[in-house]
Amino acid sequence: MDTTEELIEIINEHGEIIGIAPRSKVHGNPSLIHRVVHVLVFNKERELFLQKRSNNKDVAPGKWDTSVGGHVGPGEEPFDAAKREMEEELGITKCNLQFLYTYLHTNPSLAKRG
Repeated sequence: MDTTEELIEIINEHGEIIGIAPRSKVHGNPSLIHRVVHVLVFNKERELFLQKRSNNKDVAPGKWDTSVGGHVGPGEEPFDAAKREMEEELGITKCNLQFLYTYLHTNPSLAKRG
């Protein structure tokens, strides 16, 4: 295993942590559920900021996406992950985040992409 690869918690259908695996394993197996965060950023005119994903991404390359998105790290709370991703992706360190909802996330099989 590549020791620099991101580790992701695997959860069951009740949101309980049942394991940890490298990102490549989680993204390559559609039966593995994991936690992600997405943040929608609006300006004062209520316009939504979107990002275009890199063509080098393994999931949805070149597609338009939410303002900010990423994985919840092992032991990390989703709200903290959202704040961390805001800083990493947009450099925003202070904001008034409002929680909207949660959902269970899996990735389609890598074999079906292309």
